[in-house]
Amino acid sequence: MAVIYFSPSFYCCMIKLSGLLAAFLLGASAASAQTTYRLGVRVGGNLATTTEKGPTTRTAANSSSSYSKSPIAAGQVGLVLEIARGNFAFQPALLFSQKGTKIEATNLLTDPATGYEFRRSGHRTSRYNWLELPLNFVYTMPGTTGLQVFAGPYVAIGVGGKVKTAIHNSTNDPSILAQPETHSETKITYGSEDKDTGPASINNFYSRRFDTGFNVGLGYRRGPLQVQAGYGLGLLNLRTSKAEGNDEQSGFNRVAQLNATYFFD
Repeated sequence: MAVIYFSPSFYCCMIKLSGLLAAFLLGASAASAQTTYRLGVRVGGNLATTTEKGPTTRTAANSSSSYSKSPIAAGQVGLVLEIARGNFAFQPALLFSQKGTKIEATNLLTDPATGYEFRRSGHRTSRYNWLELPLNFVYTMPGTTGLQVFAGPYVAIGVGGKVKTAIHNSTNDPSILAQPETHSETKITYGSEDKDTGPASINNFYSRRFDTGFNVGLGYRRGPLQVQAGYGLGLLNLRTSKAEGNDEQSGFNRVAQLNATYFFD
């Protein structure tokens, strides 16, 4: 699978382009309008998942397996700078934002001689911590409705995170003692790519350090309070691995967001 890599100069160009576009939009508003500057505090929630694929669901003569993926609920908090003129505004922000996904899998084996079943089920919840810089351009509809549309790129850097795993084994074979559920917690490793080999590379969890993407959504502004609902589309593959025994995977961030920002005068 081809891997898209963006050099540091790409991020610099993106930020410069965003600044030029913001200046153009603000200059396009009414000439009589004055430019205002406000600082705000943002809190919100993420419903996050990734495009990472798990094991294939299959059924054989004496075995079957199933796999499912679901989003996780996480949070975001940070500061927002608003540069506004007329109905247009440029709102760069610095956020601490959690993203990730939850994967559940079940394997069922049947002993053809006795008919007893052996089941292994487990789930893995990944939470990646990001320092994110969204560069949103906001247009507020004329009049008193307060309705908004916004869009803009973002860049982010990974600053930690954990993966929690739980595995449960069970059987209806009376000759086998039931085993308790086991739990483990692993720190996420960031880097350019995972080249380790052996069991350690299979057990560790890896992500690329940098991410970039695009946000788009709708909002509502009433005085100093702004509420926005949006969707973040990650453009970088975070899960590419060259470790021995690991299949190459794709993991792009996909995040539904709901946040509130209070701007100070």
